[in-house]
Amino acid sequence: MLHRVGLLLFPDYQLLDAAGPMAVFESAIIEGRPVYEICLLSAAGGAIRSSGGAILETMRPEEAGIIDTALVCGGLGALNAAVEPSVVDFLVAHARSGHRVGSICTGAFVLASLGLLQDKRVTTHWRFATELARRYPGLSVDADSIWIRDGSLWTSAGVSAGMDLALAFVTEDVGEDMARRIAQELVVYYRRPGGQSQFSTLLKVSHTDGRFAPLLGWIREHLDQPLHVERLAGQANMSPRNFSRAFKMETGVTPAKAVEQMRLEVAREWVERGTHSIVHIAVATGFGGADRMRNAFVRAFGVPPQAIRRTF
Repeated sequence: MLHRVGLLLFPDYQLLDAAGPMAVFESAIIEGRPVYEICLLSAAGGAIRSSGGAILETMRPEEAGIIDTALVCGGLGALNAAVEPSVVDFLVAHARSGHRVGSICTGAFVLASLGLLQDKRVTTHWRFATELARRYPGLSVDADSIWIRDGSLWTSAGVSAGMDLALAFVTEDVGEDMARRIAQELVVYYRRPGGQSQFSTLLKVSHTDGRFAPLLGWIREHLDQPLHVERLAGQANMSPRNFSRAFKMETGVTPAKAVEQMRLEVAREWVERGTHSIVHIAVATGFGGADRMRNAFVRAFGVPPQAIRRTF
């Protein structure tokens, strides 16, 4: 049976948010027949321009007929979109019917604005996760996951993560064998290494250009040493209390979390490189032992270091 997917676009959408899932869905073929029919939707229908200038032809939701999966594409246009009544009716009715509803990147802002994500665990592109949580405090925003399912509502991170989400849909609808074949055909990971983690989340802290940039660089060079708050505050020439408050205000995380993230980032890089043993990496990055590093990897990435090393 043909599964109809409605991809909802707003002006200035991110092209790959739409094209990535489209490539996945069109590759799902059983005995010469497509599994999915893709319907490109917008409030007014007609030509919709992406932020990069590409144009896709769309239809209005009311013209599309029965849609099995509604997927809101992200981009700058979705971040502050004024959602037309016809789109509101379409998405709300679709969600209330129990059909699958999803978002890619900032498409989560559209679903959240309609109350569809209230009390749900969700994700979006890491760059916009803090803003999503600020605007909609009733959401549990996970800035690290590639995609999250909470009931019939699915959300994903930005850009290429839309392909991960589409592959998850294929897995649910058709099975893992089909999803793996499509991933191979498109030369993408079926399941990303690192347990579906947005690796770039760690870079956001360690590459800040604020007043703590020198300290963060120093931390990265001393990961094998004890890095308690008092020592970090002394390095920054501040009292521990003022340091903790100022650091979190600027970076968005506590000093302890920043140290853990940098340890995880560096340890992951070494694990992927494969030039040192797991035990050596654990000691050199300050975890102290392989078991402790393994537990940290499972919490952050969903898989142990050995699983990431096998992938690379």
